[in-house]
Amino acid sequence: MKTVRLVIALAIASTSALAAQDQAALDGCISSWGKSSPFKKGTSANSVIAPSVKVFGVGGSGNVNDHPTDKAALVLVRPAVNVMGKSRIRLENPKGWYCFRSNVNVAGRMEIDAPCNAHIASAKEDGTAVGAVDETNKGVSVFGALRITRYGCDARK
Repeated sequence: MKTVRLVIALAIASTSALAAQDQAALDGCISSWGKSSPFKKGTSANSVIAPSVKVFGVGGSGNVNDHPTDKAALVLVRPAVNVMGKSRIRLENPKGWYCFRSNVNVAGRMEIDAPCNAHIASAKEDGTAVGAVDETNKGVSVFGALRITRYGCDARK
């Protein structure tokens, strides 16, 4: 019985810690958007995207359940990790305010496709690139590339 209580207590503690980390990330993104953000600090995410971990090109596609909404939606994107492979995250909501906790890319290529109107921020103030290209300046890239490509911009004109 003590073991069961301990397991439950640990599960609750880890869930609380994850929720606190998520909220800290969201608050950081909301701050970086400034007055243009329709969200106040302390706002929880409307949805969460949990990309997969890929190592040498092996790994799942992750939980990328994203769709357009009628109004602004705050979306938390949990850390994406790519080691010596290629990963792609396709964001679908033009009214999405996407908050990336962080991205880690080592000797690989990570691509993020986002609607032209979507807002993207990182909880991390600046990125790190070592022998790599990080056009977003929002993640950690070591001997790799991290790029955001916008789509649907022609339809706006």
